[in-house]
Amino acid sequence: MDREKVMRALIDWNFWYKEQFTGHPREYTEEVLKVLRSGFVADLVGVKRSGKSTIMNQVVKRLLETGVDPLSTLIVNFEDSRLWELDDANKLFQLLDVYREETGVKGRPYIFLDEVQRVRGWEGFVRSLVDRKEAFVTVTGSTSALRKGKVKEVLAGRHVSLEVTPLSFREFLLFKGFSLRSPLDLRAREVELKTLFLEYLRYGGFPAVVESDLKERILMELYDDILGRDVVEGCRIREVGKLRALSLFYVTNVGNRVSLRRISRSLGIPLRTVERFTACLQEAMLVYFLPPLSPSFSEMVKGERKVYSVDQGLSNVVGYRLNQNLGSLLENVVYLELRRRYGEGGLFYYRGKREVDFLVVRDNEVREAYQVTYNLADERELDGLREVLRRKKVEAKLLTLDEEGDVMGVKVRKVWKWLLGFD
Repeated sequence: MDREKVMRALIDWNFWYKEQFTGHPREYTEEVLKVLRSGFVADLVGVKRSGKSTIMNQVVKRLLETGVDPLSTLIVNFEDSRLWELDDANKLFQLLDVYREETGVKGRPYIFLDEVQRVRGWEGFVRSLVDRKEAFVTVTGSTSALRKGKVKEVLAGRHVSLEVTPLSFREFLLFKGFSLRSPLDLRAREVELKTLFLEYLRYGGFPAVVESDLKERILMELYDDILGRDVVEGCRIREVGKLRALSLFYVTNVGNRVSLRRISRSLGIPLRTVERFTACLQEAMLVYFLPPLSPSFSEMVKGERKVYSVDQGLSNVVGYRLNQNLGSLLENVVYLELRRRYGEGGLFYYRGKREVDFLVVRDNEVREAYQVTYNLADERELDGLREVLRRKKVEAKLLTLDEEGDVMGVKVRKVWKWLLGFD
């Protein structure tokens, strides 16, 4: 190990001698602190550029505010080329020894491993630290692989995984300097709120995009970066053209049911390739899939799933625009918010005589049903919710851009109010 080079990199990334960028507060910071105080490893998993590193810095800053010595915190960013030689668990143990020797830290430091999926066998290193109570550990990664496979096996019962998404609408408003003091602000500032929501709807919530005037350019670069580094390199894909075609199909068709066999025929890509590339896109957390609710497990697995993008801005800017509409973007926004609130395991869609966009299942019971439409020009949008209401006692809501009221047991609500918790 080149000790001098590694230490210079660590000095640059850490709070030892200077402040680091912490940006606007995110909703995850307190959650991470709770996990660490409980003695568990905190996993921050999310698509590239969703803000994981900034959240990590915010956690460190909060620790320093409570009296933790800056030298008792260690941030290791594995995307820094000066640290690429730290490519396996043995070198991480060497790094820990160097850190203790250089800083003189004796106690239990807070260690933050950023983009840790680059290091072979990192799970064993982290388990060793936790089992021997040598450190409090947070890891971040841009692949869902951090939540399954070897990670679940080696760190079973020792970690809590937190999925980091681009900004929620509430966080977006904070980035814009807009604060809501009371429900009265919704009425007094409704025009301003709706204008900001339309910006959020069109350009999404990636922090770098929200704070830039070059929104479309940054979104295109983000998409290329995720596809190139996390998907092409991560899955070692050679047929990049076919991957791009499939990815473009998905981000264009958010909110639609998809069949891998039909995609295979339509795009002229072998079914096995479609299946493999789809798994890679999911692992990079670029797209998500929503299964139908069915009493049969095999039907849920084999049934047509609905596809959603990690960010509605990506779909709007990268997707094929002639096929894009604000209604599908609105549905994508609602899916992401439901995922934040309930996780992916309890989310389904309903398909009977009519379709319902989202069902929320808790304790093996359907508790909530949501239909999303840009406007209520066609009352048939209510038919699916009514069908569900006849079968189950659930809270049913129709989310629109502008309309509110109650229609035959269905609550009609403005989506941007619902996103803020005023529903």
